[in-house]
Amino acid sequence: MIVADTDVWARAFLNDDAAQAQRARRAIAEARSRGGVFLPLIVLAELSWVLRSRWSAERVLSTLESLLRTRGVTVESPALARQAFKAARANGGGFADQLIAQVSFANGANQVITFDEKFARSAKVRLLR
Repeated sequence: MIVADTDVWARAFLNDDAAQAQRARRAIAEARSRGGVFLPLIVLAELSWVLRSRWSAERVLSTLESLLRTRGVTVESPALARQAFKAARANGGGFADQLIAQVSFANGANQVITFDEKFARSAKVRLLR
């Protein structure tokens, strides 16, 4: 199993550099068929920020969420990722913020503090004033 870092996934999805995009897609496809690709949560968070700079929030969520169902891709803590996708759709605040919250709650935190008003609408997230 290999790990593709954020820029490899970004090139594969954005096709903003045609040569790199082709190499990225080829490498990911090959890895998926030969032991798989591990996708750390931090890469999902980073990738959501990169994709969000070019795509709508829903397109980002749908694309990243599809990786949970992609044969040959193993997402770190898929249950936490699913919770973050669900919370991002329900409450806003962005996938990366919601992922931070879900990972934190799973590890014993009882509250997240933020300056992000949209994110602060989520359960157990408090706006700092």
